[in-house]
Amino acid sequence: MIVEKRKKVAQKKENFMTTNQLKELFNKEAKKHYAIKRRSFEVDDNNKQFLNAFCKYFAQDSTFETKHNGDLNKGLFVFGNNGTGKTSSFKIIQNISKLYTIKQLWVPMISTQNVIQQFNLSESNKKDYIIKYYTKGTYLFDDLGSEKEASNYGKEDIFIRILEHRYNEFISKGTKTFITSNLSFEEIKKRYGVRVYDRFYQMFNQIKLDGESRRL
Repeated sequence: MIVEKRKKVAQKKENFMTTNQLKELFNKEAKKHYAIKRRSFEVDDNNKQFLNAFCKYFAQDSTFETKHNGDLNKGLFVFGNNGTGKTSSFKIIQNISKLYTIKQLWVPMISTQNVIQQFNLSESNKKDYIIKYYTKGTYLFDDLGSEKEASNYGKEDIFIRILEHRYNEFISKGTKTFITSNLSFEEIKKRYGVRVYDRFYQMFNQIKLDGESRRL
């Protein structure tokens, strides 16, 4: 029943924009995004395959599943080296969503370090509220793996709890999670444990963004 419901949700989102249309908008807005930072944007051998899959996913293109072995009902885990454009890619999608009023593309974003900071600054009786808040609804957690352990009568890796709860939300409601990280799935296992690692295979499509840092 859950799988059938997810398929219906995916079908409803189809055809609001073609992949080629989204690629054109992405290229246009990416150039503006990087120009603000006095850098240029080009589609090259390092990002071409990534951008193709990335735009297909957000356009709800069925070939994301047939040609990229993906699942449109899952979230995205975008990983790669520092500075390759992982976070910027999502910010560009956010810009497109706002500028062209395409609600389907909107994904709220917060850095994992910011979540930890909120948790640490909260009073003891409100810390669980932070966990619950970031359990609900679609979210992009930026730079997973860079955050320090939180303070909670000692040290705690609270993203283990958050990700476990979000897995339950995904199974019961189809709630999507998006993540950027410098860590691979294998490195996720070392940091967060086998249980979270196993959940990731069920929750995410993995897309790697290769190349040297674009921050130079």
